[in-house]
Amino acid sequence: MSTIVIGAQALEEFVARLFVAAGLPQEWAKSEAEILVWADLRGVGSHGVLRIPSYLAWMPRGLRKADANIRTIKDKGVIGVLEADRGPGLYVTQRAMDMAIEKARTHGIGFVWVRQGTHTGAMGYYARRAAEAGMVGMTMCSSRPLMAYFGSRDAVLGTSPIAIGVPRANGTPIVFDMAAAATTIGAMAQARQSGKPLPDGVALDAQGHVTTDPYKAETPLPIAGPKGSGLGFMIECLCSLLAGFPLVSTALEDPSLRNEYVLNALCIAIDPEALDVAASLGKEVDRLARDIAAEPRADGVSEILMPGERGDRVMAQRRREGIPIPEGIWKQLVGEAQKRGVSVPAV
Repeated sequence: MSTIVIGAQALEEFVARLFVAAGLPQEWAKSEAEILVWADLRGVGSHGVLRIPSYLAWMPRGLRKADANIRTIKDKGVIGVLEADRGPGLYVTQRAMDMAIEKARTHGIGFVWVRQGTHTGAMGYYARRAAEAGMVGMTMCSSRPLMAYFGSRDAVLGTSPIAIGVPRANGTPIVFDMAAAATTIGAMAQARQSGKPLPDGVALDAQGHVTTDPYKAETPLPIAGPKGSGLGFMIECLCSLLAGFPLVSTALEDPSLRNEYVLNALCIAIDPEALDVAASLGKEVDRLARDIAAEPRADGVSEILMPGERGDRVMAQRRREGIPIPEGIWKQLVGEAQKRGVSVPAV
């Protein structure tokens, strides 16, 4: 698959211009661009600029609103709730994590929910944002049915991503980012772009049979069977039921809501200062990572990596050399720019 290569700053500025031309306020557009390009910098193309054509297509239909009335509807001690009103999910989730961080500075911990958001992008971004502020960060989100439940033949739960970030004394934060699904909707879209088969056992076709054909795959399977299903169930409880806005049950009971793309999210920040471990936490994280990495390696393993370290290395390389974007995706972005009179950077 052929690619073009573009610098991160040029790509981020281009994406922001696209969003502004589509109607987003400058602040929102800049936030969305930063988070999408961050994912591509780390090699997570399933959550990068590949998503832009879908984001733009949703806007005229009111599925992703440029004029959303984003507002705080609950602000009580450690608790906050943002009503997103279907506003841009990346911007709203970033705002929620910043609110959680501020609550943690005051109260030791902050919990902030996002209700009625849209696609949140790479959840690791928000957990890392907290960790870079010296906090322990956790983010998760739930959606209408996208993933099968263990034993089912159809989509039942959201793919239920969750990320946890911790600060280090020497080096970038360690961030664990995963979904309850064995593959993501974005990864399936990537496979269709490249024509490469999916791994066995990660997706179902329209009839509920396991398939590796990316053109037939429709529904991700849960990771580790009942474990992934259980995680997805609990994330719906935490993100949706506690926020007073159920997503899964309403869609299962009313099939017309199954394809309504809306998400709820939860951002958590914990201040180590409140536990009297602010001076030691980063050092202990470093020690833990060092001790694990020093353990005897299994056959064929050259290095033991901590969560997020592979992405850190990819990011460093791509900041130096540029971000490779599949040619098909780049052509889509150029087409969207031309429709809106947006200048396209030279590549």
